[in-house]
Amino acid sequence: MIDHIPKVLYKNKITEVLDDIRYNYGKLTRKGYIYGIIAIDQDAKIIAIDSRFDRKLNYWDLSSIGAALYGVARQGQDFFETDNLERATIIYSDMRLFVKSIGEVNIQEKGKRDILIVLLTDNDVNLGVIFLQLGNFAMKIKKEIEENQLARKTMKMSEKELKKHIKELKKQIFSDKLGTIS
Repeated sequence: MIDHIPKVLYKNKITEVLDDIRYNYGKLTRKGYIYGIIAIDQDAKIIAIDSRFDRKLNYWDLSSIGAALYGVARQGQDFFETDNLERATIIYSDMRLFVKSIGEVNIQEKGKRDILIVLLTDNDVNLGVIFLQLGNFAMKIKKEIEENQLARKTMKMSEKELKKHIKELKKQIFSDKLGTIS
């Protein structure tokens, strides 16, 4: 269980938009529970999480599962020769995991990166309202990512640089518990 989250992931303008999605969904429906909303790139690099993200969840694993689900869905898109991918969903007996691409951000050296929203909800959440919300907020999220230098820097990282970055974040989170992390 991870009960500490680096502030860089939930104290930014992108988080404010994710929080607006959650707040407006609750205001509109008052039905269901959203465990967490994460903005990631196609390689599972976490850009932001909503500030009310369920602290019992491992956001690193959730982003990896979301990116993997998106990758499998993209392969299916190619296999079935369809025009575009709407969303990918995994439904469990008591939860649903949704992944939706909300567009691309151009990162000069890396080219375009797909921006994904990963949602983990209970079965009572109204999907239509969620997808309507994402449609309404997608441009705002994309704009905030384009203006957020740290998010853009994270998306540019190679796998080696990302591992070093994660190691530094873990030091910030766990330094009081472990002293040093190898």
